[in-house]
Amino acid sequence: MAPITNYALDPYRSTQYIFAPQPPYATFQTTNMSIQTDQVRSRLEWLSTLSAGPEPSEDTKFLRKTSIIATIGPKVNNVDMLGQLRKAGMNVVRMNFSHGSYEYHQSVIDNVRKLVEQDPDDARPLAIALDTKGPEIRTGVMRPGCDDIKIAAGHEFIITVDPQYAEACDEKRLYMDYANLPAVTAPGKLIYVDDGILSLLVLSIDGKDVHVRAVNNGTLSSRKGVNLPKTPVDLPALSEKDKKDLQFGVKNGVDMVFASFIRRAQDVIDIREVLGPDGAAIKIIVKIENEQGVENFDEILRETDGVMVARGDLGIEIPASQVFIAQKMMIAKCNMAGKPVICATQMLESMTYNPRPTRAEVSDVANAVLDGADCVMLSGETAKGSYPIQSGRLNTIIRIYWSY
Repeated sequence: MAPITNYALDPYRSTQYIFAPQPPYATFQTTNMSIQTDQVRSRLEWLSTLSAGPEPSEDTKFLRKTSIIATIGPKVNNVDMLGQLRKAGMNVVRMNFSHGSYEYHQSVIDNVRKLVEQDPDDARPLAIALDTKGPEIRTGVMRPGCDDIKIAAGHEFIITVDPQYAEACDEKRLYMDYANLPAVTAPGKLIYVDDGILSLLVLSIDGKDVHVRAVNNGTLSSRKGVNLPKTPVDLPALSEKDKKDLQFGVKNGVDMVFASFIRRAQDVIDIREVLGPDGAAIKIIVKIENEQGVENFDEILRETDGVMVARGDLGIEIPASQVFIAQKMMIAKCNMAGKPVICATQMLESMTYNPRPTRAEVSDVANAVLDGADCVMLSGETAKGSYPIQSGRLNTIIRIYWSY
């Protein structure tokens, strides 16, 4: 579809479109005809003019306004594969510091820069992003002989923050590494383990112990992630590991930092202090992936350089049915503030193992673009998937909407 001739009429790219001066007619190109729409002033009227239209040619396919971020795993960490991803549409290389050594991440940076040097005729910029692990809560280590204990719904046991159980967990007592847990939770609240696969209801609190009941069947395992929905958490913005990772990024001149689990504006200020004068040019993109981040979004937006709507953990912290509302709200506010916004998590998840995306995934990507997302991000699809180049051709989906 050709671009809208009057930019002010696009409600996703101009917050003042209703009040902007407009000519008597705006022309929209469709596959077989030109529609003249008199004074299009509503989103509904604008949507009614959309048409599938012909796909852009090879000369115009990169003239899209939505960028693509690809996470780099061992399968694609070489100059040839990175070059193929770039040709497929990749604009930003993401390094996930939840995994991998400094040696591995250094090799990613070196390979990306080698690719750019080898292909000077490709003028499209290729940015490098460092994604921090961020502060998190995890279960302890199961004692020998108690790995992966199956429990049934209704099973009652104790969650403790007593360090003596850090490596001696079993079906009666499970350690969690957040010392303030008994103070912030309360009877009736939920605790999610392993990305929400196991739900635990808090029954009572006794000193360092939290008595819980399993809401569903599940498994107790070592080092699983923990989420505390509807609970204010006072973890610091950066762990000691994160601080070392940021210094690695400063040393290597990365272009941006994806800051995980941001809850308040002060977190962004703290990250800037760690980056220091040498990292002043590095852009901070906050990842909103908990309820506190959503509640404090306005103050966070004032401090940050950009936002990532991280729908994975966010869909655990708040009901999944509310994630799309939070997504639309955050994208709209970023558009109004003139700050870039990324839509992430499960964009083309099925392509980790399948050569074609589902129709629901295609619609999800397209609607993120129409919402006003400046970037979409691929995670496992390119990092560990069987079809990284095909999923990198997310470009073929986005370019249908290249005028947005």
